[in-house]
Amino acid sequence: MITITLEQAKVIEFDRASVALGTFDGLHAGHIALIDAAKKHCGDTVAFTFDALPVDLFRSHHKPMQLFTMQEKIAAFERTDIDYLCVTHFDKSFAGMGKLDFEKLLVDYFSPVNVIAGYNYTYGHHAEGTAEMLRVDGALLGYNVEVIPEVLVNEIPVSSTKIRECLWDGQIETANNLLGYNYSMSGTVVHGKGIGRTLGFPTANISVAKEKIVPKNGVYSVDVLVGEEKLRGVCSVGVNPTIEKHAHRTIEAHILDFDRDIYNEVIFVSFKR
Repeated sequence: MITITLEQAKVIEFDRASVALGTFDGLHAGHIALIDAAKKHCGDTVAFTFDALPVDLFRSHHKPMQLFTMQEKIAAFERTDIDYLCVTHFDKSFAGMGKLDFEKLLVDYFSPVNVIAGYNYTYGHHAEGTAEMLRVDGALLGYNVEVIPEVLVNEIPVSSTKIRECLWDGQIETANNLLGYNYSMSGTVVHGKGIGRTLGFPTANISVAKEKIVPKNGVYSVDVLVGEEKLRGVCSVGVNPTIEKHAHRTIEAHILDFDRDIYNEVIFVSFKR
């Protein structure tokens, strides 16, 4: 897979491109349906997405929303075997683009034969464009539009919004089912107070990206990836009021049968239950 910007897409001669549209936050089961639909066609497969969530532009004060950091999104797309991931910056100028301008942008930059969008996809200024409008206008502009219907898992509609709600509520198993994999966070191991070690249960304190969703306060069964080594562990998310009066929220993982100095290393924690 090649990761490109919109400017780079302009000069690439795509071969009968099939372009999947979406924010693709979390690359959940519904998103995979879009990618699979694109891969059914002959020619290049392209996922066209943004470097941030639109809500980040319009709501400066909100709790962390992202299921993926940009690095995590790229790594996840690497595993889909698509040909190109096109990432563009979402700013006020892009947000103000009219519906028809966006539809023509697809022609100018990708020359698509097929465009794939979810049933609830919106685009253009004030989200004036819908998937059905894209289907009608696409025929006039020379590309076929395939609209992917709602995807259900255990009779629950799959969406990034629903997955976020599950994580905030601590419903890890449901979130994982909708994602199609265990929700994970990557972060650097930083120094804490060292109290766990004195009690015989050393913990790795993890600093994660500020935009990344952290599950509800609680204790979780997790898998921890340290380098190439996958280990079992327990992760505590929350505050420690018995230790610090005005405690801040921390993410601390106790890795079972492990006692190695991993300060400043990046580790991955996958939440199971």
